[in-house]
Amino acid sequence: MNFSQQPFGKLSDGRSVDQLILSNDNQVSLRVLTLGATWQGFDVPDGNNRKNLLISYDQLKDYEATPFYVCKTVGRVAGRIGQATYDIDGTTYHSDQNENKNTLHGGLHGFSDRVWWVVGHQETTDAVSVTLGISVQGSEDNFPGDMDVLVTYSLTNANRATWSITGTATAKTLFNPTLHTYFNVTDNEALTTQQLHINGKQRVLLNSEKVPTGELSDATGTAYDFSKTGTVTDHLAQLKEENGGKEFDDAYRVNGDEHTPIATVSDPASGRAVDLYSSRNGLVIFTADPLAYDKDEAYQASHPYTALAMEAQWLPDAIHHDGFGDVVLPANAPQTYSISYQYREMK
Repeated sequence: MNFSQQPFGKLSDGRSVDQLILSNDNQVSLRVLTLGATWQGFDVPDGNNRKNLLISYDQLKDYEATPFYVCKTVGRVAGRIGQATYDIDGTTYHSDQNENKNTLHGGLHGFSDRVWWVVGHQETTDAVSVTLGISVQGSEDNFPGDMDVLVTYSLTNANRATWSITGTATAKTLFNPTLHTYFNVTDNEALTTQQLHINGKQRVLLNSEKVPTGELSDATGTAYDFSKTGTVTDHLAQLKEENGGKEFDDAYRVNGDEHTPIATVSDPASGRAVDLYSSRNGLVIFTADPLAYDKDEAYQASHPYTALAMEAQWLPDAIHHDGFGDVVLPANAPQTYSISYQYREMK
């Protein structure tokens, strides 16, 4: 097991960003950036080469410019808060309106654009980890209370990567963060052969601004049904036939725990698979082309998707819908959430 840290570059405002590398004894490694506590690489052996299972950029300017939150830690609240307004104990709060009239991924000053500091790292015979931290003032991000946040990335010799986040606030607030991963486990630029399985059939219905209505729909037999493993591009073709849809940007109620994955992304052609584990009840999937974020609409429309985002969390907009999840964090009561990613070779 090994840990290393090195400079990665400077942002346009002069802030320095480091790259952290965790490696196990099987030639599997994680690359993490202190900008946004970003998971830059999940590198696995590929013959004499290495394959990054994640979409990533080689330059900081792309992480600054992309609107896709590419593999960044997002919060305090992942997804959308309808109308950027919510109540806690009878008091109404207003967060940033950074997408239409809604709050998206923590607003204008969330976790994803901050430079995190390195708290420390640990190495044992079977695991290596690194912890990063930030402090967020409520006056900065327009959520109640000041918050201290720690993120730990760990890698074991069983090729299991885990992202854990702990938040502690000075006042009762909202907390539903995620790691906004984008996977392409194939050998192709596009998602031609990538498959998806989701351990759940209930899909959250959304309004025109992609904010949940509070209703769940049974996806059985539709293009949204990934309860049986299917190729993402085949489901996209079915989606176009069913309702003219061009992308997936959908939330599912999922089942899973530390022993049962909530989802699996795989590619029989390359023999690679990643199982996702989370104790929370929600998974957002999003087909996108983060590598073409700076291209015009005509280019993007003519090119296939290169990545599938997988965002484990409590169901979006949970503060407004009973049964979606408890996203209220009491004052001075640390809360930890984890997402694990088990890499395996398909038999």
